Amino acid sequence: MAFGYIILALAVPGCLYIGSIVVGICYGIRLAITVPTASELFGLKYYGLIYNILILNLPIGSLLFSGLLAGILYDMEATATPGGGNTCVGAHCYRIVFVVMAVACIIGFVLDIVLSIRTKAVYTKIFASKKSRKSLTSSNGRRQ
Repeated sequence: MAFGYIILALAVPGCLYIGSIVVGICYGIRLAITVPTASELFGLKYYGLIYNILILNLPIGSLLFSGLLAGILYDMEATATPGGGNTCVGAHCYRIVFVVMAVACIIGFVLDIVLSIRTKAVYTKIFASKKSRKSLTSSNGRRQ
């Protein structure tokens, strides 16, 4: 996703489409991965609550990045126009926002790596139990 935001920050003609596609695909993958992650790591007893906590970052991120950060940085880049109001035209208007979002994505990626290292034992246990059940059922089938 950071790659998509860097593409958007470059503001080269045609990059809007490519960057938007990359960021959109990454959001879709992220939402799809959240479902099994929540159920495998925390179980199904409080799945609804845990899943909602895990996806709470989407509205919070929209508020912080789109509402506050983008608005403040746009106002800093905008110049006063006659008759009132501020206007910003050009690639520089949102470049800093995209760079900050790319940095946030890189930090999130590092945290994902830390999570995968910390949960390796959980996934090893899940895989081992599935493998032992599979071998048990196949050995039971051979006895008949």
